[in-house]
Amino acid sequence: MKKRWLLFTVVLSFVFVMGFQPTVGSAEMKKIHFGYLVADQIHNFASMIIKEKKLFKAEGLEVEWGEYLAGAYVMQHLAAGEVDFATCGVIPTMITRGRGVDVVVIAGSNTEGSSIIVKESIKTVKDLDGAKIGTPGIGSIQDAMVDIVARKHNIKIIHKHMSVPDMPIYLKKGEIDGFIAWSPHNTKAAALGYGHILLTSHDILPGHQCCVLVTRGELIRKEPETVKKVMRAYMKAFQYEMASKKNHDETLEMVVKYTNAPKEVVVKAWALTPHPYPPYLNIESAKFQAEGLLKGGKIKRGVITNMDKFIAQLYHPYFLLDYLRNMK
Repeated sequence: MKKRWLLFTVVLSFVFVMGFQPTVGSAEMKKIHFGYLVADQIHNFASMIIKEKKLFKAEGLEVEWGEYLAGAYVMQHLAAGEVDFATCGVIPTMITRGRGVDVVVIAGSNTEGSSIIVKESIKTVKDLDGAKIGTPGIGSIQDAMVDIVARKHNIKIIHKHMSVPDMPIYLKKGEIDGFIAWSPHNTKAAALGYGHILLTSHDILPGHQCCVLVTRGELIRKEPETVKKVMRAYMKAFQYEMASKKNHDETLEMVVKYTNAPKEVVVKAWALTPHPYPPYLNIESAKFQAEGLLKGGKIKRGVITNMDKFIAQLYHPYFLLDYLRNMK
C-alpha cells in the first residue's frame, strides 16, 4: 500500500510540475458520449445511478448514452471517437491499448462478479474437457477466464461466442454445455434451473480487476475539465450507494429495473460482485491479466516490453486522486 501511494504521489508531482491543471469550464453544457454494457449494472452500478439521478447534468454535461453487448464493441466505438467515456472490462481495454489505441483507465469499478454455469451432468472442472462454453467473445474478461481454466487444468474448452442475454436460452436448449457471464445472467440462469454454478471468478482469479472507467487519452490532454466532471459524477454515484441502507436498497431496485432480473437473483449476484472503494485499479491484477493476454496471443509479443511502463500508460489515477483530495 505504501508503494502504491508513493507511486500516486510521484504521478501527482509530475502532473503539477508539468502544469497540468484543469481549465475553467464554460457555462454551456458540454456534450459527451458515454457507453456501458447491457444489463451490466451490478458490475457498473455507477453509470446507472448517474443516469437515474442526472449527475452528469448537475456537472454541466449533456450526455448521449450508448448500450453495447460486450466490452470489445465499446472499444471499437471508443477507438473510432464515437464514445468518450465508458464502463467495461479491463481485458478489452488492455487488448485495445495493445493495438495502439490511446485508451486510458481513470478508475476501477468492480472486482470478480462472473461465473461459469454448466448443465447438471458436468460435476467437476475436468468434465469441461471438450465442452462447448458460451462466452461474450474475444476481448472479454470472461473469455480470458475460460482460457485460464483450460491452461490450469490442461483441458480443451471450445469457446462459443454469443450475446450474453442469449446464453441461458442456448444452455436450456442444449446447444452449449455451459456459459460464462457477468451477474446477474449467471445467478438468473441458476435460479431458473437451467444449470448450476461450477466456478465463480473468485475461484478462477481471486480479487481480479473486472470492470473499469475508461476514456481516450486525447480527452485527458485536451479537455481535462470534462474528465474531472465525469470523475466527480462517478464518485458521487459510489458515495450515494454507500451513504445508507436506504440508498443501497434503492440501488438494488434500480438494478432490478435495468437488468429485468428478480430481486432475489440481484441480491445473490451483488454478493458475488465486490465494489472496492475508493475504486482504484488493482495494478497487480491488471499485470497478471496482461501477462495472460500475452501468453494467449491476444496481445502480440513485442507490444509490451516493460509491464510497469505498459500499466503506467494504461492507468491515469490523477483525476481520482484529485477528487479524493478535494472531496466535497
